[in-house]
Amino acid sequence: MKPPEFLTQALRVWRVSPPPDPNFRGAVWQRIEDTHRTTSWPVFVRARAASLILALAVTVGVSGWTGHAFARTRVRADRDSLAANYLASLDARVHAGLKE
Repeated sequence: MKPPEFLTQALRVWRVSPPPDPNFRGAVWQRIEDTHRTTSWPVFVRARAASLILALAVTVGVSGWTGHAFARTRVRADRDSLAANYLASLDARVHAGLKE
């Protein structure tokens, strides 16, 4: 899609001429140095508290859901085993040795 002619003409003549900043290079190097500075653990945690809380909440949630699913599977298997053993204990043929 071709831009309209008035927009093309306006962009041809439009020029941005910001005034030069004499401290630009120094500010860039200062920011680079700031990234290399080591921070303590409490400062790191405070700066990233929201992300850490979110990660912790997701971890706890996923762990809880996984544990619950595993426990339900285990309970079903135990219930089936107990029911089978109970029914086998009620069967007179098993006790009399008349097993078919």
